[in-house]
Amino acid sequence: MPLSCANPNCHPEDNECQDGCRPFGACLKLTRDQDTAEAGRVEPSATELDGQRVSWTGSAMGQKDLEPLIARSRVLLIGLAGMENAGKTTFLALLYSLLRRGQPIPNYRFAGSYTLPGWELLAGFLTFKDGSNLVSFPPHTSRNAGRVPGLLHLALKDEAGELLDILFADAPGEWFNEWRINEQAKNAEGAAWIHQHGDGFLLFADCEELAGAEAGETRANIQMVANRLVVNLGARPLGLVWAKSDVENTRPAMREKIRAHLRSKAPQHHREFAVSVNHDEEQQWHGQVLQAVGWLLDTLRHAPGRPQPPVPLADTDDLFLLRRSVLA
Repeated sequence: MPLSCANPNCHPEDNECQDGCRPFGACLKLTRDQDTAEAGRVEPSATELDGQRVSWTGSAMGQKDLEPLIARSRVLLIGLAGMENAGKTTFLALLYSLLRRGQPIPNYRFAGSYTLPGWELLAGFLTFKDGSNLVSFPPHTSRNAGRVPGLLHLALKDEAGELLDILFADAPGEWFNEWRINEQAKNAEGAAWIHQHGDGFLLFADCEELAGAEAGETRANIQMVANRLVVNLGARPLGLVWAKSDVENTRPAMREKIRAHLRSKAPQHHREFAVSVNHDEEQQWHGQVLQAVGWLLDTLRHAPGRPQPPVPLADTDDLFLLRRSVLA
């Protein structure tokens, strides 16, 4: 890593100082490795204002940003698991694109988000540009995302008007690749964090790869990730998402082996969904994106609450606490 800190408990890759220094780059314990020292002083983040870091930036959330959510309601964390390029980030982009067009998640309606710019960034890749009818796909999620995945937030209201805060973990597939082999691997910490704190999971199977020359290896990798997910799964729901379902299923035996493998693990709550960015009225690929999230929420709302993800302790420059001290 280009950044290092004299505090062994600090992780500079998370862009947060354990000693509470604001801005982050001003910490005296923070140094750069010699090979990048000429790059100069670390510039403050664009989300730092007059030395104070606001806890809502609009981008994907980090661990510390969970404070305002956990304070107001139970937060449900949805983990998206799968190998690289399996379609996890594209699923999130498509989900938000459908919500933006007024298509609701069954039994729930959109009620806001702390991460709208983050959602818009993803959805922008699926939006027509410059009069063209061509769309692109969101970029690959970087494996250098720190130890905790980027968290995208949705606030939803059910039919009774009750508010639900949902977080979706957008994690790089390389984390799961490391995790499937060795759950104690350094580069698997993020995947392990999702598994530990997630309330429900969607496991992504890449239909394009399952129809290709490396179908056997792809199937084995998906099953290995599934093996990790079902450990201590309990009553947490596990959905299987057939991503890129528009690709012709030329090797149906591969998909059936994955189905049989998951059935053998006997998760208490399990369903399958076929999705694709391509629209098909008969197959309902877009509708199944919304149905997958709706199924997870319906299942979780009838399950006992799990411990909320840990939040670092507030420091002395917390904006809310500062305001209270001024008024006191």
